[in-house]
Amino acid sequence: MASITLHYNPECSACARQAQLTASLDWLGRVALSTADSPIGAVPKGRIIVVDARDERVFTGIFATRKICLQVPLFFLYGLLLFVPPLRRLAGGDDPGCDGDACEI
Repeated sequence: MASITLHYNPECSACARQAQLTASLDWLGRVALSTADSPIGAVPKGRIIVVDARDERVFTGIFATRKICLQVPLFFLYGLLLFVPPLRRLAGGDDPGCDGDACEI
């Protein structure tokens, strides 16, 4: 059973490619892919939304990326690095997204 659901816009070819790559590297089956609307609405092109299956928390931006990385074995170390604020800012650019209920969407 998947631990998280990765929502992405199917009209974004880069998003679809990344989602398929993530699925192919997820040999533990922890990430479910979805092109349906997320709990917070439609996913804009170039963005992802991750929903934690355990508590239905919603993650966007760099926090969504970190959540995915912590579930996929080959990305795990990168996910740990994203807990370090300077590295998280560097990787996330100017759009960190929100961490669960940390912001209102």
